[in-house]
Amino acid sequence: MIFKELGNTGLKVSEIGIGTEFLFGESKKTAIDVILCAITNKINYIDILFTVQNYLEKLAAAIKGYKNQLVITGHIGTKDNKGRPQKTRDIEECKKSFLKMLDILDIDNIDILNIQFVTPKESEKIFGTGGLLDLALSFQNEGKARFIGISTHDTSIAIKAAKSGKVDTIMFPINLANHYLAGRDELLTTCLKKRIGLIAIKPFAGGKLLMRNQTVYIAKYQTGGIKLKKKIPREITPIQCINYVNSLPGVSVILTGVKNVEELNENLKYLTQQENNQDFSSLIEFFRNNTN
Repeated sequence: MIFKELGNTGLKVSEIGIGTEFLFGESKKTAIDVILCAITNKINYIDILFTVQNYLEKLAAAIKGYKNQLVITGHIGTKDNKGRPQKTRDIEECKKSFLKMLDILDIDNIDILNIQFVTPKESEKIFGTGGLLDLALSFQNEGKARFIGISTHDTSIAIKAAKSGKVDTIMFPINLANHYLAGRDELLTTCLKKRIGLIAIKPFAGGKLLMRNQTVYIAKYQTGGIKLKKKIPREITPIQCINYVNSLPGVSVILTGVKNVEELNENLKYLTQQENNQDFSSLIEFFRNNTN
């Protein structure tokens, strides 16, 4: 496993990280097995997306005894609504949800506190006085968060955040299908120049790029702005998808979401079976055609 600097944070993160979104509906045993498999294979970056109690309890059991080995991202911007995550921008709800997350995970602080899914419509409120950014900064001042990040599916928001000097990390979709997304190159360049930790999410476009020989609809949120309908090439592999993202300047870690150990092991083949052919031009052109 190769470890990279996460922007200017001083943290060293594995080039592949684990997203836990798809563990939401899985058993406690599956969650533990996935996290332990990841740790055994030197993955140290774990993203904890929701503040739902049952989900957090499973992950708490999985990371118990390993906190000092991990770089953990936790999110504000959702709450627990009867066992399901619900988006919220209410400051008190977000505050209670974050403190609940720390309590259930049995940790004093989170490495990266991420403001979840920032959209253009709400960005001014989030970054303005009394918004979620101020809440995140207050937790940082109290020692409950080491660094601050945002996630977004909009390049203009990501670029603005990278240039602002107000965040340490940015989570943004990066995959073969959005190679020609307007603003993506500027985002990569800006993060590299400003030393912002860029966390590449959706390397498989929400799994759509792995539905080989099937015609799929890839939505804008899976690419950061491009929608397309394509029959996925039979020859495309998880290794190609990871290699492609890893070849781009500015990417610190690739966040891969899995729901079981088998899926994780497929992604981990990247470490031992990296393909010699790094020419992605034919696949890039394939996804360029007929995009909207």
